[in-house]
Amino acid sequence: MKSTTLPGSSDPLRNHPELRRRLRDRAARKRLASRVTPDLPIDGDPIETRVPTPRVGTLMDGILDDLLAEKNAFFDAVCAQWKTLFPDLPARPGRYQDGHLFIYVRTSGQLFALRPKLPKVKRALLPLRDTDPNGPKRFTLHLEIHSNLT
Repeated sequence: MKSTTLPGSSDPLRNHPELRRRLRDRAARKRLASRVTPDLPIDGDPIETRVPTPRVGTLMDGILDDLLAEKNAFFDAVCAQWKTLFPDLPARPGRYQDGHLFIYVRTSGQLFALRPKLPKVKRALLPLRDTDPNGPKRFTLHLEIHSNLT
């Protein structure tokens, strides 16, 4: 800041201590702001609470397991016939994996309402299993919550 001195006075702000304090604080804030890079995140987590990041191989195995779906004629038949067999159920077949048929519901309330009906659903699906000569000998039904169902 450029200061001008008046004749007979060594400090033009000598009689204005409040103004001098505000100017000094503003200059200090500018110096501090010039040292901070605004696009860097502020890391406030203590080191003890951080969890190690998963390895890329572990992530890739999970992604591949989700993407690789085994082709199964029984599951295809279940998906094709689901709406005709169960028009009122708020669920849909999700995936078939190693003899387990996963049925997706949207909420936990639907899950608990559908749980007592699982034996009836399984009995209705048995004829679809019998039509496929390579169909599973046994299968179990499981419910999963998936909130992004349409």
